[in-house]
Amino acid sequence: MKNYVIFGVIVLTLASVGYMFYEKQDEKKSIYVVSMTADEMSTALVNRTIAGFISWEPYPSKAVSQGYAKYLVNSSDVWENHPACVLAISEDLDDENMINALVWTQVMGARFINDPKNREKVLKYGQEFSGLDRNTVSLAIDNTMYIEYPNISETKKGYEILENTNIFKNSLTSMGYNNVDDFLSNLFIPKYYYNVRKHLDEDPNWVPPYVNGSLRFGYIEGNIHYLAMYIAQKEGYFEDVGLVPGKNIQFTGYRSGRAITDAFKLREVDVATLGTSVILRYNINENGRIQIINGLNSGGTSLVVRADSNIGSIEDLNGKMIATPGFGTCQDTIMRKMFDGYEIKTQ
Repeated sequence: MKNYVIFGVIVLTLASVGYMFYEKQDEKKSIYVVSMTADEMSTALVNRTIAGFISWEPYPSKAVSQGYAKYLVNSSDVWENHPACVLAISEDLDDENMINALVWTQVMGARFINDPKNREKVLKYGQEFSGLDRNTVSLAIDNTMYIEYPNISETKKGYEILENTNIFKNSLTSMGYNNVDDFLSNLFIPKYYYNVRKHLDEDPNWVPPYVNGSLRFGYIEGNIHYLAMYIAQKEGYFEDVGLVPGKNIQFTGYRSGRAITDAFKLREVDVATLGTSVILRYNINENGRIQIINGLNSGGTSLVVRADSNIGSIEDLNGKMIATPGFGTCQDTIMRKMFDGYEIKTQ
């Protein structure tokens, strides 16, 4: 009889453990997300209000360089060639010579960055633009891929991620598009890039014709994704095509991509660098009239956590709180890709 009792206890214990294991396995992983500015994120991480944050460079590199953060995941590690910042124009800008000139300046700036022999000058320009030290700028640049044209297939995936959040107020069919491919074919205008690339492939010293007219150029302040366009100014590429900063081209810094779309709406800018996700939301929700003519970067967004934490993987953030720049931003879209399968609870 004693043996039967012992056997029964063992069976009940194993059943209980098995049930608890099943319950634990079945429990959905979650992540809490709060919206903050880049500066607020840094303060919150120092104060241990959040476990980590996702931001564009150079803010992750700045946190790492200052010693209170460590990299956990770079966006390119989880999503190769993901959509990020682009060069976009108002649909009212229809001067083809002007658009070709803009694309050429960006391509030249990107190629300057990607040429190893320019490394020292690139770091110098990065320090000037960001106001940060050499080590921080070096980390930020190395975490960013400076590209010439965006990957439209990956942009489609970004659209699908955002669509699943119900962020879009209008359906594409209600806007007159057959599907997402039809919408993206109107959003992107690749012909200018192909024209510039063709000429540069034939002659690396080719310069487009001088332009007539003036431009108002918007960009996000402190965003090192914009570095190619800053270098284009410093290296004289804008002047090479007849656009002289402070004369017939005015550069204005904005705090966010949303501020830039508002500027487009008010017709305060003609061209700008901003995030693809913000453009998707603006064009769909507000019938925005801006189109993408070139890319700026992929990668360049990182998830960092406290340097003294025991967090070593995405899984270690289960049940914890992180910060992003806001719902519907590029970083929010990337965060949803990073935490695929998690229940995302916004605060």
